[in-house]
Amino acid sequence: ALVAAAILIIVLTKLLCPTAFFKLPNGFILHAMTGGKLPPFFCHWPFEDKYFGKWCRDGDVVVCVASKSGTTWLMNIVHQIRTLGDPKGFLKHNTHTTPWPECSRYPGETVEEALEHLLTLDGTTNPEYPLRVFKSHYRPRVDGTPWSQAIKTDAVVPVRQKPKVKYIACAREGKDVLASFYPFFAAHRQEWKDLWGSFPPTFKDFNECFKFFTEDQPGFYHGYIADWWAYRHDPNVLMLHYADLKKDIKGSLRKIARFVGVDVPESAWPLIESKVSLKWMQENEDIFKYDMTTKYFEGNVMSDEKGSFVRKGALGEGKSLLSPEQEKKWQEMNDQYFGDKPGLAEWALNGGPLAPLTEAEKKTGGLTTPLLSKQ
Repeated sequence: ALVAAAILIIVLTKLLCPTAFFKLPNGFILHAMTGGKLPPFFCHWPFEDKYFGKWCRDGDVVVCVASKSGTTWLMNIVHQIRTLGDPKGFLKHNTHTTPWPECSRYPGETVEEALEHLLTLDGTTNPEYPLRVFKSHYRPRVDGTPWSQAIKTDAVVPVRQKPKVKYIACAREGKDVLASFYPFFAAHRQEWKDLWGSFPPTFKDFNECFKFFTEDQPGFYHGYIADWWAYRHDPNVLMLHYADLKKDIKGSLRKIARFVGVDVPESAWPLIESKVSLKWMQENEDIFKYDMTTKYFEGNVMSDEKGSFVRKGALGEGKSLLSPEQEKKWQEMNDQYFGDKPGLAEWALNGGPLAPLTEAEKKTGGLTTPLLSKQ
């Protein structure tokens, strides 16, 4: 009877006051158990048809990079390119100049509140920007998939539905992603975690981190790459690999500039290259720590400690962290998600040239089901 009563209380709380769970220590667990999304501050409404056009327009760039795969770096890269090195110093907070529409600022924030805030930011209003750039961690929307199904896998980005919007996707070797996530969760300020029911959790060790991303949130890494792979040659998509950025940043910058349509004078490249360097970003780290100031929270999401967010971003840092059992599990997931996609497993590991579309992919648009429309 006690168990039944507890379940009834939880269900009623979810129905009547869904944000109440966040007032409890580790309340995000109850939030997730009752069907809530993780991370709890991610939302899908910006990509619904009735809202997308209210903040995004033709010519905009949406940087849809996998988590811990160079998102902040690429957002800064596109900004520095569009402003030719930002000599006027527009970039003071990344969340203001390169907005993140899908991130709620506090539990219970309404669509109207979020949209009103979004439309006041430097990144949406500054007339000196030749293009606007927004952040997302989401995946491409597949025509014909009901919205209720699409949101279950975050497949909501209208890549082919909005062909005049440009999308930059980027992947990173998976073990390096895990290595980056381990300290990342711990580096969030406690005040932000308290606002969201102790999310994100601080992993006690790497094993707990590995379990979270392979069992609790399966497909978090692999599913992103597998879904974007089908769009790798779409004309409004630029698909990059973190390793290629690290190995040839000058060439990568020029490729990105061509894609977003900015004609960069040769004289501007030294300043751009300086401001996208690890050294400059580390020296100006506070810019990139996600200012989310509201009546419920003040300042940056990430810790004030120097080096807590812009790390070294080295290649291969996750190689030695996995146990033999974890290596086996990781390879099984590689096979599960990448096995039926020629060229993907090797590219996800090392980067390099993108494999051409196979004949089967050409018939289906790269998807596992026939392509219904590219409109």
